[in-house]
Amino acid sequence: MGVLFIKSKKERERLAKRKRRKAFRQAENSVLEVKERIKRMEKEASVDWKKAKESMQSGEKAAAQRSLTSYRAAQVLMTKLEQKRWVFEQYLMKMEAAGTDQEFASALAAVNKVVQIDPERVEDVFDVAQDALGEQQDAERFWSSLYDREMDGAEGALEDHIPSMEELESTLMEDASDGVTLKSNKVSGDLDERIGAGQERVKNLLD
Repeated sequence: MGVLFIKSKKERERLAKRKRRKAFRQAENSVLEVKERIKRMEKEASVDWKKAKESMQSGEKAAAQRSLTSYRAAQVLMTKLEQKRWVFEQYLMKMEAAGTDQEFASALAAVNKVVQIDPERVEDVFDVAQDALGEQQDAERFWSSLYDREMDGAEGALEDHIPSMEELESTLMEDASDGVTLKSNKVSGDLDERIGAGQERVKNLLD
């Protein structure tokens, strides 16, 4: 007949803490992984920008447009990842705070066993404290409403975070034209047509 092993309360608490630490490590590792991924994407995007500049300088307009499209698509994806990372970290902090509340509750339960409290002696003090806390809650709600007002639509459309194709093209032209002169108005007109077509392709790609 097998021996039934029953874990003690202390051991169960120890195992629970170990699981909690492991879970939070996994969550923190996920955040770090996303940050590293964004760094890699930034490096790749900088390569796309360099290619776009070189192609523009050498007169390869279509190649420049393709590289510019890749560059902006990477910016959009990085912004989405950054938004998700931020939201995840907010929830992670809230869960950590919840764990702290649980630890406080356990500590307070232990204190309650050894501290004698006369309710009549402290009732007035706690009444005053509750009034103060109520006023503090009013202040917190005020700050919260201000925050909500400031953040209203902050997540916004991606164009609020990512330069438009027009802005990118203008920047690319300035960057690429450093020491380079367009050969003729015909070249400029042809470039405008190619840019217009590229904008339409990018719009369809990102919609």
